[in-house]
Amino acid sequence: MNVSALPVHQSVSILNHNKHGIVALEKPDGVLSHPNSRNEKKPALLNAQYDFDREYYFWKDAQGNEQKAWLLNRLDSPTSGVILIGLNQMIKDAVRLAFENQTTKKIYYAIVKGCPRLALGEWNQKLKQSNYTLKYNASTKLAQTLYKVVSTSNKDPKMSCLSLEPITGRTHQLRIHCSDNRLPIIGDQTYGDFRFNRQIKQSFGVNRLCLHSLSTTVSYQLNGRQHKFQAQSELPEIFKQLME
Repeated sequence: MNVSALPVHQSVSILNHNKHGIVALEKPDGVLSHPNSRNEKKPALLNAQYDFDREYYFWKDAQGNEQKAWLLNRLDSPTSGVILIGLNQMIKDAVRLAFENQTTKKIYYAIVKGCPRLALGEWNQKLKQSNYTLKYNASTKLAQTLYKVVSTSNKDPKMSCLSLEPITGRTHQLRIHCSDNRLPIIGDQTYGDFRFNRQIKQSFGVNRLCLHSLSTTVSYQLNGRQHKFQAQSELPEIFKQLME
């Protein structure tokens, strides 16, 4: 199908696509990867119906033909950046297998309170229990995240921009790992430092979770051949302002 005809939400933009049917979209914060229920009022990635059992969006194109789009990965509603959809069943299966086999690389940027002692490191620990991790049974397994300090602010309060690479894919992994290591992400309403969030909101007008999916690279197999797909997003302006 013509990618430009995708019924994306007005705030969503297309970053990249390929002939196999992978499409990388830029999701703003506050937009859902998919509706949470059939009566959902919040905006979602596509202006289309969502099949909760088969996990795809569906709609009729200009010629009256039914079209489908499968989510290939997900982002929390308050997280912005690169998210992938697939436009056919073959590419959906191929890319989801790549995620399972960990032949993908996702880089997130986060603005956090404080600064890690080491500029480069790895967190390899279980996620602390919360209503979210209990719901998804995510606290029973180790979660692995690589981090790197990209920059640190020169002003008080001290904040850092971290590059985060999740090796495992647990629910809320990056947000919990930052919180557990005393580096709460700015604007995190679940695991963050709520007093600090209020201070930053008053000082800088920050009214969002400062976590952004910066880039995604997928190595996948299709028709017996190896392929690679990459997409990158711009860092939100507020992240740059906080680091000035």
